Amino acid sequence: MASSGGSHRAVHLLVVSGPDSPELSVLQQLPAGVHVVGVGRSLDDFQALTQQQWESVNVMLNCGVGKNAGKRDDIRALWPKLPNLVWMHSASAGLEHLLFPELVEGPVTLTNAKGVYSHSLAEYALTACNWFAKDLPRLRRQQAASQWEPYDVEELRGRTMGIIGYGDIGQACGRLAKAFRMRVIALRRRTELSAAEREAGVVEKIYPPDQLNQLMAESDYVVMATPHTPATHRMVGAAALACMRPHGVFVNVGRGKCVDEAALVEALKSGHIRGAALDVFEEEPLPPSSPLWGLDNVLLSPHCADRTKEFQFESLAFFVDNMARFLGGQELANVCDKRGGY
Repeated sequence: MASSGGSHRAVHLLVVSGPDSPELSVLQQLPAGVHVVGVGRSLDDFQALTQQQWESVNVMLNCGVGKNAGKRDDIRALWPKLPNLVWMHSASAGLEHLLFPELVEGPVTLTNAKGVYSHSLAEYALTACNWFAKDLPRLRRQQAASQWEPYDVEELRGRTMGIIGYGDIGQACGRLAKAFRMRVIALRRRTELSAAEREAGVVEKIYPPDQLNQLMAESDYVVMATPHTPATHRMVGAAALACMRPHGVFVNVGRGKCVDEAALVEALKSGHIRGAALDVFEEEPLPPSSPLWGLDNVLLSPHCADRTKEFQFESLAFFVDNMARFLGGQELANVCDKRGGY
């Protein structure tokens, strides 16, 4: 976390979002002393602002979903007009579609919504594990054919979940896996456990990034929960996938570009691994020509595993809480490493 740089008596907030975003109603809960200068998606939407108003802006909020989302090019076009901006908050967790050189190299503090989406992604990951453990597609086929054919199912209890990226999302997956009495191992740069992690007793062992293949070989279910950065680009490739167990399942709730998708398709086609559950892809939307659509051992979702009815409202509620810290000169939560990309 980082300090907001001293207490602020007044905040002039620019909101980059479509004005019809329903979650903007949460901003009514902003503390006293916050003035919303304008709401819009592009420079054209802010044409009525005077130079004095532009210069007054010290905080920017980027939020919205789909057509209401503020885009990188729009924010970059606004940047030269904001000489006194000190803090920008993104209502999403990923940064790869947001960062640009002026933001990365400049002094503006960037925060994000890390943690808001973690539990829903963890639920998806465990659902995906059960999808394969209980062979749910078989149940649907038998129901459609009016077939009564009992078969053996697998428990998650006693199986090993290997989590690549043991940040907030990875830890949420670990907690749910532990509730299913799974064994949890993980991979991240910092291998020592914090006092809180030791007390929680969720993860048994943490591997460093250069031991990815060992984690893959030891896991029955591999959950990818990393952001996309230069260091994580296609970090799971053919060599890592070759280390997976024949009954292994690969689940990706992180970013699609962290995986060599062609190598994953080959592992799935050849039957080297049992299956995959994918909420994210190298290219989104997933092209109709992708072979992933036609694979029976793949569970696909269109990057919506965290898209609950509440997720944007909860994200802005986090911003409101962070604004109270900013006004009080306290440390901001979720300060991003702009150069690291997370």
